[in-house]
Amino acid sequence: MSFRKRVLPFLLIVGFVFAGVLGVSSTKAFAMGSKGSSNIAFHTDANNYSKSATTIDVTGNSPYGAVVVELYKKGDSKFYKRIDVNKRGTYKVSFSLKGLKSGQYDVHVNTDWSYLAFHAELTNYLNVQR
Repeated sequence: MSFRKRVLPFLLIVGFVFAGVLGVSSTKAFAMGSKGSSNIAFHTDANNYSKSATTIDVTGNSPYGAVVVELYKKGDSKFYKRIDVNKRGTYKVSFSLKGLKSGQYDVHVNTDWSYLAFHAELTNYLNVQR
């Protein structure tokens, strides 16, 4: 009886600590996905970028070749930064946060193939703190 009283709480504590470490260490759980065309779906490396962050990394797949990846500030219809990717398959681009002001940002990805046009954007805004 006393063995159960000592071991059960210990196992519960170890289980909670283990689950917490797994939850915090997984960066994919905090990545932001896209909505729009599933042909050019993409994701970012995080939802929130602190003062110590240096880049916004965007990873996606382009089955048609060239894609345009653009960074927009919330409420502004003109893109802040643009990166052209001339590669078929998986791509990764990085937007430098140098000179970027605090606020909410969105990422758009566009491509076309013949008469087809595809567009995708983030499901929610990215939060940048400077």
